[in-house]
Amino acid sequence: METAKLVVQEVRGAETPDRMRIGDSFAGFLSEVAPAGSEKSMTEDALAILGNAQVSSTSPSSRTGLVVGRVQSGKTLSYESVISLARDNDFALVVVVSGISNPLLEQGVRRLRGDLAAADERGWTFMVNAGSDSMAESNLLTLRDNWLDPETPSSHKKTTVCLLLKNHGRIDKFVAACRRIDWSGIKVLIIDDEADQASMNTNPKSKRSSATYKQLLDMRQAFPHHAYLQYTATPQAPLLVAITDVLSPDFVRVIEPGSGYVGGQEYFTNSTGGLVKVISEQDLQKGENADGPPPDSLIQALMYFSLGGANLLTGKRAATRSMLIHPSRVTEPHATFARWVKAVRKLWLAALDDPNDSRDLRASFERVHADLMTTEPAIAALDDCWENMRYVLRNMQVVEMNTRGNSSMPAIEWDETRSYVLIGGQALDRGFTVEGLSVTYMPRGPGLWNADSVQQRARFFGYKRSYLGQCRVYLEPQLREAFAKYVEHERHMLESLRKIQRGTKTLKDWEREFYLDPRMKPTRQSVISVPTIHVDPREKWLFDPSPIVDDDINSKMLDAYGRWTGQFSYTTDEHGHRWTLASIAQTLAFLEALPNHANSTVPNIRALKLQLARSADEVGLQVKVGLMRPNIDSERSCTSSGRVQPFQGRSKNYVGDRLLRDPKIVTMQIHRFRLRSSKDSPTTTRTVVPALWLPESLAGGWMIETVGS
Repeated sequence: METAKLVVQEVRGAETPDRMRIGDSFAGFLSEVAPAGSEKSMTEDALAILGNAQVSSTSPSSRTGLVVGRVQSGKTLSYESVISLARDNDFALVVVVSGISNPLLEQGVRRLRGDLAAADERGWTFMVNAGSDSMAESNLLTLRDNWLDPETPSSHKKTTVCLLLKNHGRIDKFVAACRRIDWSGIKVLIIDDEADQASMNTNPKSKRSSATYKQLLDMRQAFPHHAYLQYTATPQAPLLVAITDVLSPDFVRVIEPGSGYVGGQEYFTNSTGGLVKVISEQDLQKGENADGPPPDSLIQALMYFSLGGANLLTGKRAATRSMLIHPSRVTEPHATFARWVKAVRKLWLAALDDPNDSRDLRASFERVHADLMTTEPAIAALDDCWENMRYVLRNMQVVEMNTRGNSSMPAIEWDETRSYVLIGGQALDRGFTVEGLSVTYMPRGPGLWNADSVQQRARFFGYKRSYLGQCRVYLEPQLREAFAKYVEHERHMLESLRKIQRGTKTLKDWEREFYLDPRMKPTRQSVISVPTIHVDPREKWLFDPSPIVDDDINSKMLDAYGRWTGQFSYTTDEHGHRWTLASIAQTLAFLEALPNHANSTVPNIRALKLQLARSADEVGLQVKVGLMRPNIDSERSCTSSGRVQPFQGRSKNYVGDRLLRDPKIVTMQIHRFRLRSSKDSPTTTRTVVPALWLPESLAGGWMIETVGS
């Protein structure tokens, strides 16, 4: 409480984008809800987000903000803090569009009600899936009139929080009620949770918009003074809609997770080896045979999970532990895996009652316990864990998270004295919070390799640093590779967004560029309306084929060539080419000094410079530089398509320029020649063309916006 008070005192009166006021609701949120130590960062984020929204009750407001977090990193806490700050700044209505299924919505409703009430017990009224009926309209009218009436005591001006299922029918009914009311003078905040899902227009090239997207636009049009905040951990879809799209963001805020957060960097780097295990091809085949025995790796995963639960009991600690099994989108395999888990549990319980069987079972657990000790040295001794094994197995709850044979999805009532094994598909892909998740078993492949869809399966991310050593993740081989590739994609994307957040360039100005493995797509193709190209600069020569015929530009290029090449000493090969070594930073400086490369729109050149910039900080990386035929007055002719290629071909005594490269490092050949407009025309100008080759070890794919190319 004292820490929260100090933070409030520190920011009170500080300059904020829209002179935000910090009052009782936000102060209550900091003291009663915000995790200890996060008060300052949450305050800065909330002030920046709501301040950039620039909502006024006296002039039209409709800005769109993109708030980017990580999977399971606390995005809900972030928008709860913004809602609390909004109440202090006279927002009468907050609409939260959350969850594409009723269990997800119910989970969100319970969380939001509890946290906001803790922040400000008497500051709120709640509406869930409000429709177009007279009761909903009456409540909304009362809300509006209370806020517009100057005689209403401020303590009676409660902020209404309306939670809606992300379903076009539900949104349509709510919008119908709102349209019958004049909202002039009323400040409204709309929060789209998991904004990349269902909200985007899946028919961007058609005159007929997709249903949910259309209803969201209709909702925005109903409120003349509002801000629309898109919350997501996978922002690829919102970033790849045309800037003319109403849902295209005007500003961005990257919210950083707390120190206890564990994400892709921890799981998919060498620093935490042993946490991720690859499911063998043999076990993948076993997993597809419903009539056969369970895969050995599934049994091993259950052992890790059971030992983790038993370890908790040795310290008499009350905490939930969960295991997630995600075999398929369809429900039939869910039943198979549930049957296998229940059968293994039953077999183990029976073995504990037989001295011989118990001894054999313990020997199997002993090997798993030894491996756990390599990542969690403080885990209790096996003897102590073994004493609690019967209780763990007896109280292990196995739940299929689907509607197979049921009218609705099961609702989990988390109990700290139980262990949970959840088995499902789509219901566990995104948004659903799995309490105390320690072991994940996912024999499902990456599917279409959509980056955002793959990342949303990472329910094993979250605030679990305190028990990370007990966590294990079993993945299908290609899915494991896809997760590892995503780590670097996310790092580059977030850094690009942070630069926009810190600088003067806006999202509207940003030419989209994503570091992305060539096999991956950023998101589903149906929502992308920005023209893009996927460039893979691996193991091929990259150069700008467009000839420069302007003498002034070529003069500047020749000057840059002379200044840059004069820095180095060279060795001359048998063909008369002169070679040296340069750093990647020096190479980038040379390319930026060439007028036609500095602001090039050629996708290959843009991808090349991005890749070099990404590698510039790696210690020891060098570029092999060759001045090709520096003492010969070479000539080149433009092709019939108006292009020029700089390389001299192979001959009896020469292997050809293209083969002169180092297979392990970047090679840059610099070609200087006189240019002809055609084979029979006279030379017109002297120019410089650098050509670069990147080795497999350094290159990566890039997705680049092609506007202006």
